Amino acid sequence: MRDLDALVVGSFKVFCQNVNRNVALLESILASSMERFDIIFIQEPPWWLIRHAPSGASTEGELVIGTTIHPDWGLIVHHADLQNEGTDNSHVAVYVHKQPIQ
Repeated sequence: MRDLDALVVGSFKVFCQNVNRNVALLESILASSMERFDIIFIQEPPWWLIRHAPSGASTEGELVIGTTIHPDWGLIVHHADLQNEGTDNSHVAVYVHKQPIQ
């Protein structure tokens, strides 16, 4: 992974990276960036079926689809139609550090 350089916007340090649906790369960025960045924009985040949730409308249940989460980062994404597996999910995930750098 290349050296992470921050874009400073106001008083926030922002980082952008295309991870090409690579879970290990995304997890590494989140773990190693906790003290360096306030906001991380991820292009092409990985998406996968987490589970089938119980549903009164369907015997198969509702699909729960998600991406990587981290306890120190809040996740902001726009979900596409999550009822249809394989639909095109968001191409950008935004991670906001829960305790911004002072």
